[in-house]
Amino acid sequence: MKILSTLIVVLFISITSFAQNFENAGEYIGYIGKQQESITKKYLSYSSAVAHGKRARKVESLRSKLMDEVQEARMNINAMPSFKGDKGYRDSSVKFMKFYFNVLNDDYSKIINLEDVAEQSYDDMEAYILAQEMVDKKLKEANDMIKAAQLDFGKKYNINIIEDKSELGKMAEQVHNTNEYFHKIYLLFFKASFQEENLMKAIEKGNITGIEQSKSSLLKYAQEGLEKVNEIKPFEGDNSLIASFKAVMNFYVKEVNDKMKTISDFFLTNERFEALKKEMDKKGDNRTQADIDAYNKSVNEINAASNKYNQNNKQLFEMRKEVIDNWNDASNDFFNEHTPRYK
Repeated sequence: MKILSTLIVVLFISITSFAQNFENAGEYIGYIGKQQESITKKYLSYSSAVAHGKRARKVESLRSKLMDEVQEARMNINAMPSFKGDKGYRDSSVKFMKFYFNVLNDDYSKIINLEDVAEQSYDDMEAYILAQEMVDKKLKEANDMIKAAQLDFGKKYNINIIEDKSELGKMAEQVHNTNEYFHKIYLLFFKASFQEENLMKAIEKGNITGIEQSKSSLLKYAQEGLEKVNEIKPFEGDNSLIASFKAVMNFYVKEVNDKMKTISDFFLTNERFEALKKEMDKKGDNRTQADIDAYNKSVNEINAASNKYNQNNKQLFEMRKEVIDNWNDASNDFFNEHTPRYK
C-alpha cells in the first residue's frame, strides 16, 4: 500500500525585488522578500518530489538543500543594517528563519521516522499525518507573524504592499490544499483497509475468533467511511478520488456480508473434520461401519467446503485487486493533476 507523504507549505507575500541598497524602505523590504522567494523555490522542489511519488526519506538531499538555503537567508538578513535605527522587521525575519530551520531539522526528522512505521497501525498512521498537520499549523502561525511584521514595516514607511501571491505562492498554497484534502480521505481509507489486512491475516492463520472480530470491525469502518465521505465535496470539481474510495468501501461491505460466510463455513467444517479424524485415529481397528460412514460423509463435506473456499478466495482476490489498483491509480492521478511540479 502506498503512502503519499506530504510536507508543509510556507506562503510568502509577493514582493518586487530590488538591488541591494538599503537607503530606501522599498529596497530594504524587497531584499528580505528575495530571500523568502529563494526558500519557497527550494521548498516547492522538495514538496513536488514527495507529492509525485517519492517518500520523504528518499529526497533527504532536497531537504538538506532547503535547510542550507534557510541558513544562508538567515545570515544574509542578519547581516543587514537596521533601517533608520529600526531593527524590528529585520529581527522578526531572522527569528522566522531560525524557527523555520528548527522545524525542518527537528520536526521533519520526527515525521520521517514516523513515516517508517506509519503502516503498522491506524494509530501510527494517524500520528504520522497529525504530526505533519501540527507542523503546518506552527509554520502558519509563524508565517502570520512575519506577514504582520512586514505589513507593519510597510505602513510605518509608507510602502503600499499588495497582498497578492506570486506564482510561487499560488503553487505552494495548491500543494497545501491538495495534501490537506487527500489526508481526510486517506485516513478513512487506511482505517478500513488496515482492518481488512488483519482479516486476511486471521484467515491465513485459520483463526475463527479473529475472523469474526476483524470482519465486524471492517464492516463498521467501511460503513463509517461511506457516511463520512459524503460530507466531503469534490476537490476543484474532481470527484475521482471520492468515487474510487467509495468503490473500495463498497467492496469491503460486500466482502463481509456476502463472501465471509463461505470462509467461516470452511473453517468450521474443517474444525469438525479434524476432530472426527482424530477420533477415528484413536479407535484404530475398533472403528464401526457407522464411524466409517460418518468419516466419509465428513470427507465429502470438507472437500465441498474447500472447493467453495478456493473459488470464493479467487473471486475476492480479483475484486480486491481491481478496486485497490483503481484506488492507487486515482491517488496518483489526483496528485499528478492537482499538485504543481517544480524542479
